[in-house]
Amino acid sequence: MTTKPKPAIEAATSPAVDETERAGATRLRLSALGIDHRAADFPTRFVEFCEQNDLYEMEVNADGELLILPMTGARGGRYEGYLYIFLGNWEIAHYGVAYPQTVRFRLSGGAILGPDAAWITQQRYDALPQEQRDTIIEGAPDFVVEIRSRTDDLPPLQRKMALWLAGGARLGWLIDTRNRQVYIYRAGQTEPQVIDDPETLDGEDVLPGFSFPVRQYIFDLP
Repeated sequence: MTTKPKPAIEAATSPAVDETERAGATRLRLSALGIDHRAADFPTRFVEFCEQNDLYEMEVNADGELLILPMTGARGGRYEGYLYIFLGNWEIAHYGVAYPQTVRFRLSGGAILGPDAAWITQQRYDALPQEQRDTIIEGAPDFVVEIRSRTDDLPPLQRKMALWLAGGARLGWLIDTRNRQVYIYRAGQTEPQVIDDPETLDGEDVLPGFSFPVRQYIFDLP
């Protein structure tokens, strides 16, 4: 296992580049329909809309654009599934609440984003109002994972990870399936650590004892 400095993320904060851009994503500006994505009742309305159009994966960026995302594909679905199985098993044996890629989190800037896997502490979950438990959670998860799929370019995912950390995430993994690398994001660190072809990933002090065999279940998945 080797580590090396992360290359600079150009345009990570540039207003000319949307932080949630995805190749092949369809964009619809909600304000043109008279919809305020910052309204208090928008999360509930957004969930209802997604439930009525469940063939599509959707997010909302901070500019109020509805993003209809391309399909992850069969292999990407397996990546997400194995990761969530490990995370869910750890949660059952320990504490907190684990979520799959269908959950959405609303950040302070108004963006509603979905990770590929996430976890929040039990204390935080217990304090959530029932509406958030049923719909969209305010704030970033404590632990978040993004997996680069066949349709993903790397810089948009790096910008998305920066949003998660700015929103309060304490630990994040960006798994680059094409280059067999993992970017480890930690709260309080300005740059992620980059690990080449790791065998396993560690939950560190955020998820003590959690380990995911990333090489077996993602990099070397047949």
